[in-house]
Amino acid sequence: MLSALKLNDIEQEHLQDVYNATGIPREELPYSEAFTKLCQDFQDRVFKNAVPEQVFGALLKYGRAGSFQANQVAHASVTVDLSKILKTTVRKHGKAGKVLPYSSEFDSALAEFNKVSGLTLSARDFWLSICKSQAKPRTLPPRKKVKKEVEEEEDGE
Repeated sequence: MLSALKLNDIEQEHLQDVYNATGIPREELPYSEAFTKLCQDFQDRVFKNAVPEQVFGALLKYGRAGSFQANQVAHASVTVDLSKILKTTVRKHGKAGKVLPYSSEFDSALAEFNKVSGLTLSARDFWLSICKSQAKPRTLPPRKKVKKEVEEEEDGE
């Protein structure tokens, strides 16, 4: 694992500006052309030679989450059985049950998953499958029924 980037306030603002220009949620950025462009634009602005793993880590650390809509990204669908293998593999190779893209842990998890599952997922499809498997479905709290109280008006007549 590489050392984390330490950014001053101006560099953090540059990173945020470059991220906002993409218009893509952070979870969908890794292994895409937009992320490659983000890394290049960030390096051009702050003159730091950072690898994609460091840029993504800085984006998680310093970046504010955008309000970008999740795109309907087509990726390899992972069945329930493969989902179990995926979660086990990520737990085995990741730290605290998570794995960062562009890291050696991610590469070894991808290699092991492809070997065990018999698939040949690309890095992008594997990343999106991880995001999908770790996403918790939103459940709305039960709605309480409110009874309207009807006040009877008394006529004094």
